[in-house]
Amino acid sequence: MSQAQRDYEGNYNINGKKYKSITTVIKEECPKMALDAWKERTPNWPMIGRKARIYGTLMHLQFQQRLSDIRMDLPCEIEYEDWAEDPDICAELEGRMEQWLKLDIKMEKTNLMEHTIVIERHDDKGDVQSAGTLDYYGPADGMMTLLDWKSSKRPQKSHKIQLSAYYLGLLAEGRKVDFGIIAYVRKGSAELVEMTPEEMQDGGEKFLDLARKSYIKVNAK
Repeated sequence: MSQAQRDYEGNYNINGKKYKSITTVIKEECPKMALDAWKERTPNWPMIGRKARIYGTLMHLQFQQRLSDIRMDLPCEIEYEDWAEDPDICAELEGRMEQWLKLDIKMEKTNLMEHTIVIERHDDKGDVQSAGTLDYYGPADGMMTLLDWKSSKRPQKSHKIQLSAYYLGLLAEGRKVDFGIIAYVRKGSAELVEMTPEEMQDGGEKFLDLARKSYIKVNAK
């Protein structure tokens, strides 16, 4: 399953069940004071945000074409005609690819890309029913690595929680994860935030707490 099979509210419909997306859970449950402040001082924030989403999607398409033989589906929230709406898009994507290649991470085509994971738990701690689509899981510099590409100007705590949720989903599938990486790739720079399995386990617990709160709200409605 790919992101193209999500609905416009960000939910995944899998085997007759609806799963709120991991990113939606995090956005709804994490404090958003910094984001709200940015919106207040940026009148054209919807246009800026939309352009950033398009750039990010096309960047992921570029990376997948290099690392996988599987076709990536365009998310339903981005229309085909949006692909070339910005005349500078080629320069932007070329710059990001150049920065990514400078990192010189050895990755293989035997991997999982745009792979959907499910996190579902119903126990005495509460209920969790969420799903998400990770960017890359496979060999990277000789280790089985979970990797997420971002284009934010600076690292964010919520990104660590997101990667940790994917980690829990891979563990539920019986997959081994040696290392986690969040790669921030921009036109003029790139940096890596690394996470150990222990750190991802801790981050996963934080996600489960958020997801339990979200599940209660959804079912209360």
